Amino acid sequence: MRPFLIAATVGLGAVISSSVAFAQDAGAPTDPDVAPAAIARGRAIFRGTGNCLMCHGANLEGGAAPALTAQTWKDAKGGTYSAILAVVTGGVTGTAMLALPGGITPVQAQQVSAYVWAVSHGKAKV
Repeated sequence: MRPFLIAATVGLGAVISSSVAFAQDAGAPTDPDVAPAAIARGRAIFRGTGNCLMCHGANLEGGAAPALTAQTWKDAKGGTYSAILAVVTGGVTGTAMLALPGGITPVQAQQVSAYVWAVSHGKAKV
């Protein structure tokens, strides 16, 4: 094989491998390797529009509502991304936790959930 053809083949393999890895991560419904941009947007929503910090605290330490950094989860059983998302999108009956708090959109709920999941699993700072 010619050197140029070998380099092109290796380069194409790397592109295909990264595309496959991205597609697998992007579709994972639980405990995703969340993109930093989504975490940053979720952090901003948590502290702003979503009004989450009012009950869960600025450092997710809890207060009027449960802490979101604990490894034992009261409502989002197991602390998985999908369990956290279910709480953010569906609320918790009999509590102040409303579905889509602050009127956030379903996409924003995904971002807030990504932020909470990432912080609680040591993958992002508060």
